Amino acid sequence: MKTASHTTPYYWQGEWIDDQEAGCRLGALGGILPSLPGPLETSHVLDACGRFASLLADPDSAEYRRLFADLTDPSTTGLPAADAESSLAALASALAPELLSAQLTAELGGSSPHRPVPAPFADDAVELWQPIGTLVHIAPKNVAAGGVLSVVEGLLAGNVNVVKTSGSESLFTQHALAALADADPSGELRSRLVVLRFSSRNTEWLRQLCRPADAVAVWGTEEAVAGVAQFLPQGCRLVEWGPKISLAYLDRTGARGSGETLRRLARDVLSNGQRTCTSPQVVYVDTADPDVLFAEARAIADALSAEAPAFPEFPRGTAEQAEITNVVAVAHLEEHLGLTRIFSAPNGCWHVLADTRPGLSASPLFGTVWVKPLPREEIVRTLHPMRRYLQTVGLHAEGSSTVPLAAEFFRAGALRVVPLGAMLESYAGEPHDGQLALQRYSRRVSICAVRGSEALAAVR
Repeated sequence: MKTASHTTPYYWQGEWIDDQEAGCRLGALGGILPSLPGPLETSHVLDACGRFASLLADPDSAEYRRLFADLTDPSTTGLPAADAESSLAALASALAPELLSAQLTAELGGSSPHRPVPAPFADDAVELWQPIGTLVHIAPKNVAAGGVLSVVEGLLAGNVNVVKTSGSESLFTQHALAALADADPSGELRSRLVVLRFSSRNTEWLRQLCRPADAVAVWGTEEAVAGVAQFLPQGCRLVEWGPKISLAYLDRTGARGSGETLRRLARDVLSNGQRTCTSPQVVYVDTADPDVLFAEARAIADALSAEAPAFPEFPRGTAEQAEITNVVAVAHLEEHLGLTRIFSAPNGCWHVLADTRPGLSASPLFGTVWVKPLPREEIVRTLHPMRRYLQTVGLHAEGSSTVPLAAEFFRAGALRVVPLGAMLESYAGEPHDGQLALQRYSRRVSICAVRGSEALAAVR
């Protein structure tokens, strides 16, 4: 990797370049793909991920120290040391070649998806997956490793990957992808990576970024998605990883107030400051009785109190703290009307807002969770209006009730049903927001009127 005397925010196919040079090169983004000598070998991606994962597992490696410094930089990401260590460990785990191979098989049918296979309903045709082409990633701000993992999926699909990170972020994504490229001795990954850092207010750069794109993957709010979508060229695929709300459900068939169950729920609430889309923002209780609701809320507060010391308290910006203060203050005022009951940590690190009204409410996060009533007969009627935003349901119920309840939540619009304590976990090849990422980053193509052996030889 070529380096500049001063690390700059722009990584371009193995070079660190400055603002002026990045501006000059933006207009040539569309020329990267045609200039490449051939397709990207999937094995090179897997091997590089394995080598990079080994470096991330070694706290003494230069790569680990650099990325740790990026994550804990108080002027940008500002993660506590323990959480930075956890993030790097999770990234190393996610890059394990065996897991990525399993994802390839689950989503694209095998570890060599770019090889032709006989078409299922035609004797003289073959089909194969091909890269969509130039893939632009608008990386998320709330999960540091999100942009890196999105690019790894783009590489597994064989694409040229161009990444935009926020102008206020650290260089974590740039340094991580540069280290990944350095772990590939073939240089194939390096030639397919451009990582830029600038504000979305720079609309001219954003326009030039999107102009050559065959697909744009956007992680962020509805406003962020809409802000990028206006710059997409005709025919460009928009891959929207938009905002989602997840919830927990305590069914009447489950043991009420179960200590270990609620401790698992508390860990789901406290992990990562609720900043991932799979974190529960609302806990629904299968009841219409306010007394049962308030008793369950108190039990949840006890579980949060017991678990909170094991989790780092995430720093909150002024706007974030103001939102929490406002939501809690309004809930306190409504206590006088009998509508709510509030349980809070003495230091304000978590809040339980019990509310007798069942409507789905977004939480201000950072350990703040709503507790609301929702009889199982009302699941679809209550949640369906928010179906476009529902994602994960952490379910506590008797085994025989799990499948029928999951069916109700799926009818309401939810995309995942998991046990409490596993809301933030995933498995290789699991759909994300109801979609398979590798397929969204690929094209399915066919060759007709040719024998399979001839097609195989031609594509090789």
